[in-house]
Amino acid sequence: MKLRLLVTLAIVSIGGSLLGCGKSSQNPSSETATSGTFQLVADEALKPVVDSLADGFIKENPNAKVIVKYVSAAEAVRELLNRDARAVIIDRTLTPEERAVIQKDSVQLPDFMIAEDGIGCIVSNKNPAAALALSDLRTIVTNETKTWTGLAHSIPDPGKTFSNTDISLVFPAYPSSMESIIDSMFLGPGKVTQGHIRRFSTTDSVIAYVRQDPNAIGFIGSAWNHLLESTGDSSIKVLPIIPADSSSRGITQPIILNMVYVYQGLYPLTATVTGYSFESPNTLPRGFLAYAMTAHGQIVFKNFEVLPKTQIIRIVPPK
Repeated sequence: MKLRLLVTLAIVSIGGSLLGCGKSSQNPSSETATSGTFQLVADEALKPVVDSLADGFIKENPNAKVIVKYVSAAEAVRELLNRDARAVIIDRTLTPEERAVIQKDSVQLPDFMIAEDGIGCIVSNKNPAAALALSDLRTIVTNETKTWTGLAHSIPDPGKTFSNTDISLVFPAYPSSMESIIDSMFLGPGKVTQGHIRRFSTTDSVIAYVRQDPNAIGFIGSAWNHLLESTGDSSIKVLPIIPADSSSRGITQPIILNMVYVYQGLYPLTATVTGYSFESPNTLPRGFLAYAMTAHGQIVFKNFEVLPKTQIIRIVPPK
C-alpha cells in the first residue's frame, strides 16, 4: 500500500538580512540587496523552481535583474571557487573535497540551507516495475545486478514480470547532484556509479530518453516530478521506493515521492537545496539568497513540491 497524506505550510516570515561574512567581488558600488544586476549559477536539476524563484524576486524588486545560468552542480561550485560566479544554488551540500579547497583559502562560506528535495526514480510506463527497493538500487549502482530479473526485492505491476534485459541508469550531465548523492549513499569515497550509464546535459533529455527506453531508470528532482504530474504525462512513472527489504529492520512497504514523506524522513532519496556566496550581506547575490529563505521564497519551493527548510510544517491526516 502506498502512503498518502496532505500537507499544509504555516508560513513564518524571516528577516531579509542573513548573517555571514565572505569576500565581496565584482559588485558595483551602487548595488544593494534589492537592486542591481547579477548572474546566478544554478543546478540544472532545480531549473523549474529556480526559474519561478527568480521571477518572484524580480517582481518584488523591480530594480533588480537576475540572470540564471544552468549547469551541473560540480560546474556551479567550480565557478564559485574560481570567483566566476557570485552566487550558486545547487541540489546538494559541498563535498569534503570542495570544503577543503575553501579551507586552504582561509575564507568563510556560509551554507544557506533553503529546501529539502526528493530524488525520483523514473521509468517508462512500458516498464513493468511498480516499486523499486533501495537494496536493489544499491546493487544496480555497484553493478552487482545488471538485469531486471536480478532485482530481489522490487515489485512489478500485478500480472506482470520483469524481463531479462540490461538496466540502464540515466543521469543529468556528469557530475550532477543526482549522481553525486547516489554515489555518496551507496559507494565508498572516490568511487563512481558502475554499470550501463547514460548522461544527458538536461533533465528534459533524461525524461525524453527514459520515455522511449523501457529498460532505463532515470533520476530527477521533485520540481521536475511536479511538472510531469501537472501536465498529466502518463508516459513516465515515478517509482515508489521500498526503504528496507524483508530481511532488514525498517519500512518494507513502498513510499511515494511526496513532500510529506520527505519531511517525515520516510522517503529515503533526498538532497539539500543549498545556496553559497562569498559576497557581503548588502549585495544583490546575498539579497537573492535571503529572499529564497523568506516566506515568499519558500512558498515557491512548496508550490513545486520541494520541502521548505525554514517553515513550520503541519501534517493534516486525510479525511
